[in-house]
Amino acid sequence: MNMKLKLSTICFALCAIILCSCKKQDVKLTPLASIQITNAVVGGSDLQFGTNVATVPNNGYTAYGILTGSQVLKLSSTVAPNPVYYNQTKDFVNGGVYSLFLTGTPDALNGIFMKEENIPSHTADVFGARVINLVTGGVPISVNLQGSANGSFVSSLAYKAISTFKDVSSVAAEGDKVFEFRNAATGDLITSFTVPGYDMPRFRNITLVVAGGVGAETIIRTNNY
Repeated sequence: MNMKLKLSTICFALCAIILCSCKKQDVKLTPLASIQITNAVVGGSDLQFGTNVATVPNNGYTAYGILTGSQVLKLSSTVAPNPVYYNQTKDFVNGGVYSLFLTGTPDALNGIFMKEENIPSHTADVFGARVINLVTGGVPISVNLQGSANGSFVSSLAYKAISTFKDVSSVAAEGDKVFEFRNAATGDLITSFTVPGYDMPRFRNITLVVAGGVGAETIIRTNNY
């Protein structure tokens, strides 16, 4: 084979490779949903969600991607002998956003599973906030922003109940936003929580989880975006 023929053969081969590489490739996307798990179990531990590396801290939360269809939600204690806290099968749709709140105690656990349908978007200088009452053995609570009338943000929220998102001004000049949580019947202050001005979730959304036991209430801030 002379040099000219060799070059022609090489050029033909290169053209064939280029043409093959330019053919339309079918891209198969894996349908996914997302779930945010909040661990408010009184006297509980960090939780292992299936085989995921990231755990769910006690009095904290973690967000995960999850396949669509029927999926098992299994959460086990990270402390030996690793008892199972929650083990249920739920259905997930493509692009769906879900939340799971765990409350109660390790021996009497309650789970609130929900598909998020109404997470608002914001264009004004505000953020959205909602509240869920997960105080084990507690009373209905009301919520107000400091300086506002009792119950003006949420009038009454029973155990395991969750409010809708409401707009809160995030104008920088206003500074911190202090939420006050009260006994809905008596107006007595139970606890408060500050959203600091330097960490204001402008144009986003948060959930304030009122957790813990009676007399030891704590607030968990979760970000919903």
